[in-house]
Amino acid sequence: MNWEEYKGALDRLTPPPELKGRIQASLEAPAPVSRPRRRAGLTALAAAAVLACTFLAAMAASPELRTAVLTLFRLEEAEQVPLPTGDWPEEPELTQSTVGQQVEAQYIRLPDGFSWSYGDNVLSRAERADDGTVLDFHYWAAEGDALIPLETRTTDFTAVWDGMTYTDTVYWCNYAGALSCYCSGTAGMALDYDYHVSSISGRTDAVLLTLSQGSQMDYRQYPVLLDLESGEITDLLEGTGWEAAAPLTEVQWTDDLSAAILSSDRTGWYYCDRAANTTASLNELTGLEVSSAYLAEDSTLILLTLSGPQGDCCDVWTYQPDSGTLTQTFSQLPVYQRHEEQPWGFQFFFGGGRGIYVAKDSSVSVLDLVTGETTAVEGFTLAQWDTPTFIANPSGTKVLFASYGGQADGLGISSLGVMDLEQGAFTLLDRDSDASLYEASLGWFDEDRVAIWGYASEDFTQTCLYLYRF
Repeated sequence: MNWEEYKGALDRLTPPPELKGRIQASLEAPAPVSRPRRRAGLTALAAAAVLACTFLAAMAASPELRTAVLTLFRLEEAEQVPLPTGDWPEEPELTQSTVGQQVEAQYIRLPDGFSWSYGDNVLSRAERADDGTVLDFHYWAAEGDALIPLETRTTDFTAVWDGMTYTDTVYWCNYAGALSCYCSGTAGMALDYDYHVSSISGRTDAVLLTLSQGSQMDYRQYPVLLDLESGEITDLLEGTGWEAAAPLTEVQWTDDLSAAILSSDRTGWYYCDRAANTTASLNELTGLEVSSAYLAEDSTLILLTLSGPQGDCCDVWTYQPDSGTLTQTFSQLPVYQRHEEQPWGFQFFFGGGRGIYVAKDSSVSVLDLVTGETTAVEGFTLAQWDTPTFIANPSGTKVLFASYGGQADGLGISSLGVMDLEQGAFTLLDRDSDASLYEASLGWFDEDRVAIWGYASEDFTQTCLYLYRF
């Protein structure tokens, strides 16, 4: 497990009392922008892809760039976050409400204890022994005003990579056609190797198992496919010449696993074609000096290159590996640095091939990095918001907006909203949080619901999960 994955894992843990101070200190930092898991096997290793200077002038001079508009709807009614009152439940407890006659809210109280988590459209909990060993694992679905227990299945596996043997159990369930999976990782950082599992878009028969070794600058990983029925391991990169990109620090897969972007902190960016059994440097394929590469829809690659007089800007390109077609969609994009002297520019978020552009007047636009189209967010500016965050949903069709500065401890989320890029609407909700709720994390529960994770007690044993459908 590398450092970024370790921090991400901490967001899903309920800490013991002695960690409270460290959690409070960490939450004073800017809220992280999480990377959606639209593509199978994406990890949290993505290097920062928000780069730099003349796009504002180009937009002002070219009205045709403003090809669409997102209309802002700010609800008049603020959400009154419910107080954690009464005895804490022995089983998960859910109540449902509607805010402003438009936003569906589900407030879930969880029993005392540790190892609660959420993601992939389900709620989950691990039962552990004193030494941390998983004894059992449970999944629930949040439907309407009820939490529905789901069947948990298990698959044992053994994999060998680079002299290490990895053995463990995957706990998984199939709900609403989507697979949720969990693997505890029994190795731990002390033994200098680890592993994790992730679901594959559109598949319920197998998961990606990412094996890793080392940490910090020595970190490296390798992907294999785990069949959930048989426990069989398939080497996905065998015979592709992937060694040219070694040591791997990130692998991004197409939905059908036919191709991948391989990247390394030391060797750069590569395109691996499993059907053709080839791996080639993206620099050599395109003639560019690629600083970052990502998968958009289909097999389109989004490439970023440094530009500008001092290399503090970036150009955006699309590349079609099948045809070799290379197209520039944006040039000279400035940096968005919300805590620096330049709180404007381009902010790239992962999923769906889109990004956010903040102009000098704090107006906001959504950039389609594949087509070059721009969608202006009408009636909305960032100037009034404190440390705003944008997070795309797994498919990149919706963007979560949040601002902080509430009076509650933790994140103190004061405003919450969703930009629906398909419907052309931006719904914004103000929140009135009580100081007794310690908000610890924010993200997407599934394609449509936003999740806020928090604690209702000073010892962090009483956990809350709030879900919002805009």
